[in-house]
Amino acid sequence: TTKMAAANNAVDVSRGCRGYEHNLQQNWYGNVKFGGAPVIPSSVDEMCQIVATANPPIRVVGRGHSFTPLAECSGGTLISLIKLNKILDFVLPTNGKLGSITVEGGATYTDVIRFLDKRGALRNLPSCPQFTVAGAIATATHGSGVDIPNLAGDVSMLEFITSDGTREKFSRDNELLNKVRVHLGCLGIISTLTLDIVPYFEVEAIRYDNVLLEYMIENLPKLWKSCDSLSVWSSGMGEGHGKGTCWMTFRHFRITPASDNEQSALRHCHEEMLKNQGTLCDRFIRRYCTDPQKPVTFNPSGRGPWFDMLTVTMQDGVETSMQTVDLQAEFFVPLESAQDALRAVWNAVKEWKFSSPWGYRGEAEMGDVDALEFR
Repeated sequence: TTKMAAANNAVDVSRGCRGYEHNLQQNWYGNVKFGGAPVIPSSVDEMCQIVATANPPIRVVGRGHSFTPLAECSGGTLISLIKLNKILDFVLPTNGKLGSITVEGGATYTDVIRFLDKRGALRNLPSCPQFTVAGAIATATHGSGVDIPNLAGDVSMLEFITSDGTREKFSRDNELLNKVRVHLGCLGIISTLTLDIVPYFEVEAIRYDNVLLEYMIENLPKLWKSCDSLSVWSSGMGEGHGKGTCWMTFRHFRITPASDNEQSALRHCHEEMLKNQGTLCDRFIRRYCTDPQKPVTFNPSGRGPWFDMLTVTMQDGVETSMQTVDLQAEFFVPLESAQDALRAVWNAVKEWKFSSPWGYRGEAEMGDVDALEFR
């Protein structure tokens, strides 16, 4: 036990990214305290032995982005997969055929991105590539896009370590795969998994600020179908600087280089769709969650690699700080019900105090709620 504790203390659980220094004690935000004895296996075989013999309850921690008590294990065992992040296999996508990448259960999307670089891409990404792939798919973490499934849709193989320490594998030739992808940790610990890989692509992003919320809601289905990926954020459903407005980023996936004429045409198309009411945000603003003392800035309108433009906490393929934390909750509704759902939310929070919009030019204010995001 003493040797294991010493080994745990020697591991940089932050993986070099500020904001994760206490990853063995609490989740990222700090509202959940795990309470279990932390164990960091160095191999899948070692993890199997730990699962078979450790004190229950046994829980697993990735990067701690679950805001529920799911990983609480007071008096039990907390298993960290930080050392199990190897890339085990890679098949390059060629001639219209999907490639694949097989990773250990502790690999993050950043680990996958660093390995792939321009050799291939994932169809979609979460806002923060700091997430472990296993944790993201277990909880149906989303990207954005009407025609793109959530991140679990990319999985072609999962191997679990079950409660007695044995392994069980599911692949596409097993009809059960579709039923076990989103498992919330109930089926065991993911030891290895395989993801589909598509050819490398870039993303043309166009952000508009000061779009009227009512206009966005009224035209929501049309807006979502106008691009490959759309993110809408609002600090305007309650009181504050952004009252009654939202900002939105349209993303278009491009395998081939785009001409200046094509880029201008895209902007013209979206400005026509927005009735010229939005303001193009073509300037540098602060990256989401970045350290306010050492802010990283970027231009949200422009073209870049898939990994930089589909995320909000990565710059030039490098993670930005997660020092600024927030508490999050998510709700899933069908697109055909989204307008009614958004109006219901708006009515429920109309008296809340919201922070200034992300990228606000004046003196920003903090509210009880930072922002709402719709994807």
